[in-house]
Formats: sequence, structure tokens, C-alpha cells
Amino acid sequence: MPAIVPDRMSTHDEPAPDSIQLDAILDRQGHEPCPGVEILTLPRQGDAPPALLFRPERRSAVAAPALLAFHGGGYRAGDPGGCGAIAKYLALTLGATTLSSAYRLATTDTPTFPAVLDDALAAWRRLQASASEWNIDPRRVAVSGESAGVLLAAHLAVASPFVAFTPGDLRPAALIAQWGPLDFVARWFDLGEKPAAEQALLGADYAAAPGLYHLASPITHAHGKMPPALFLYGETDSVVHPRQGRLGLAAWSAADAPAELHLLPRIGHGVTGDSRADRHTLLEICARFLSVHLTRPMSC
Repeated sequence: MPAIVPDRMSTHDEPAPDSIQLDAILDRQGHEPCPGVEILTLPRQGDAPPALLFRPERRSAVAAPALLAFHGGGYRAGDPGGCGAIAKYLALTLGATTLSSAYRLATTDTPTFPAVLDDALAAWRRLQASASEWNIDPRRVAVSGESAGVLLAAHLAVASPFVAFTPGDLRPAALIAQWGPLDFVARWFDLGEKPAAEQALLGADYAAAPGLYHLASPITHAHGKMPPALFLYGETDSVVHPRQGRLGLAAWSAADAPAELHLLPRIGHGVTGDSRADRHTLLEICARFLSVHLTRPMSC
């Protein structure tokens, strides 16, 4: 059943990174090399954008779980290195491989919705097509987004009309949404009816295009069969209101899909108030969630 989970969690039994590895994971959001983790730079391949591949240096004898991750940056900035922290942590604790993908970025004059979701689907298909080469189980692949990247991950997770899955396509086995907007309509009012980053994404503010804000919101399409979801939001976040996580939990609950919401007291969207200890806790929560929900593939 969906649940709001307090920020203090019991420990789990997965191996813990050592202090040197944790420094590489938690400092500067994990951009540095990390002992025990191989990082490969992948160029654009067909429609699939450039990406970084994070994987354990020691290969598993069996196909491992994987994560497709999308960085934040207000829809206008950022790069795949922004997902380094979760990617390295999962490589060390779960033996998971992460494909952290770039995607087209908006400018003041060039909105990217809905075309940016073509990038999300292309990255998903690249990972699926490379499963054998990368020694991953294509049925045990989760999607994750940080801030703006939640748009791409969540549209994939709910299989929205803007993501052209075919009947034979495998779907994401789980979703991790980290402090990203899920409902742009609610966000407009949360911010006092003022324009925010999504204006560049959509090319208009809510007052001019309320229907577009509704359709672009992943939560609009959150119904039917959906994968388990983990919503992680900061109580001190002044950029994305933690109410977005509550809305996500409510949508998954209405669909009778498994979900967790964690509200962390010292997470402030990487802007103010972020605690190194709480960022570590956040990564532990992610690893625990995926260790449960990627144990077996989600049935289609």
C-alpha cells in the first residue's frame, strides 16, 4: 500500500561504500571518479542522446538490474554527470548499471515539450538494445529523474500518450522521482501564479496555456497499471514544493500501485540547506527501494 515514510529509516543489509567511495559519491554530486565504479562516455547513437554509463568494475556472473536516469537543470541546463551520486551508489551497493542520459534543452525561444520525451524513449530503447552487451536484465530496469529530469522518467513510467511504446516494448519496472514537478498546474499556484522553469519547456505560462500545463504533467496520465514508485522530496525545498510528492503518492494510491513518499527535513533542492548526511540517507533509501522492486521483473 502507498505510504508516507518518515525520514529516519532502519539500516539495510546491502554492502556499504567505504569512506573514500562516499567522498566521491557525495562531494560535488558525484562527478568525480569513484573506486570500484567504471564510467564510460557514450556518444549519440541514432536518436539516442549522449550519455554516461556507470557500472561496477567487477562484473556480475548474472545479468544485473539497471537504472535509466535523467538529470536536473530547470529544463535548460545540466548534463548526465548530475546523476553521478545515485549511479555510483547503486553500482557499489546493488551491482547495478546506470545509463545517465542527456536530453534536448530548452531556450527562451525554443520550448522542447513534447519532443524532449522522444529523447527519453530513445534512451530507454538504447538501454534495452544494449542489455546483453552491458550484462543487464532488460526486465529489471527502473527509471529515475532529479528535479527537471522527473518529467522524462515519470512520463516513461506511466506510459503517457507522449511516449510511443509499442505492444512488445518492455516498460520500466520502477520509478524514482527526486524533488521534481509532477503536476505543473499545482506548481503554478504553489509559486503564487508566477512563471517558473517550465515556461521555457512549454513556451508559455499557465495563464496563457492551462491545457498544455495539464497535459504536460506526468500525474495527468498516472492511471492504469503502473510500476512501484518512490517519491523523495525535501521539506526545506523552496524550488519544488514537497506537495508534489504528496500528489504523486495520491495518484499511485488511486491506481492501487505500490508507492512510498519520503520527506527529508534537510534537503533543499541543492540550493539551500542540503545536508550531506541526509543526501546519504536518500541514497540508502533508493538502494533499499530498488533492492525490493527489481528483485523480480514487473509483469506487463
